[in-house]
Amino acid sequence: MNDNSAIKKCSYLARLSLDVLRRPRHRRDTVAVTDEYNEGWRKMGQHLNAAKTLDEWLTIPHFDEGKGFFNIDDKLTFTSFNSSGFYRETLVDVIRRHFPNAKSITEFGAGVGRNLLYLKREMPQLDVYGYELCLPGVEIAEAAAEKFGISAQYEPLDYLNDPAEKYVFPVTDVAFTMFSLEQVSNRSSVALRNILPRVRMGSVHLEPVPENYPLTYRGILARLNHWKVDYLSGFDRASKQIAGFTSTVEHMRSAHNSLMFPSVYILRSVVGSH
Repeated sequence: MNDNSAIKKCSYLARLSLDVLRRPRHRRDTVAVTDEYNEGWRKMGQHLNAAKTLDEWLTIPHFDEGKGFFNIDDKLTFTSFNSSGFYRETLVDVIRRHFPNAKSITEFGAGVGRNLLYLKREMPQLDVYGYELCLPGVEIAEAAAEKFGISAQYEPLDYLNDPAEKYVFPVTDVAFTMFSLEQVSNRSSVALRNILPRVRMGSVHLEPVPENYPLTYRGILARLNHWKVDYLSGFDRASKQIAGFTSTVEHMRSAHNSLMFPSVYILRSVVGSH
């Protein structure tokens, strides 16, 4: 690292530290999450309209490939990084290694549905379904599946609070979340109790789990920031307390946020994983 790079990194870390220390404590609930994401998902409509191919929808120029400071191989690095592509490749790799016989999958917190379109392209044997809290996300996801001629189904669902009749899709082999449990604060045990009865083999969760963050300066700052914005807490413990499932964890060494050190949790049914 040259002197310029070192100075740039120190300056960035100093600003980041001040931002975290000054940030007020936030309380995350369903209303806050809905308010935050409704408008964001609506804005994705313009990107869908502009996309001529599935690849252009999965990797949106100047949206998915930003340049800045990222967590790359556990190091703070200034670079260009397509984090969305990295996460999806990780997901496919995990499913192929841990659930090679899966024929169907449900995403809980599907956003605008891009993860499932990617999965269907890479693993065409899968029947894919997606639940999303925010209706604009469901609408964009359905429009994208139709535009690119991919068989994927989406429905609105609040998987923390909705009754059983809102789970309209069939039980699938596998379920997954990708930075969706991030939004549930301390209610991950509720989420797992609602998700896992709807799978035969198990589930995969790509999430920021602060219990696994390193005890370095940036890791400790990340834990403080995580607490202040009221992201996911207690998931490691919750994942180990679900009867009938085993839990393993893999560390993800890169992330879209310089204050995140995500993990992949694989929950396997002790009776239905083969």
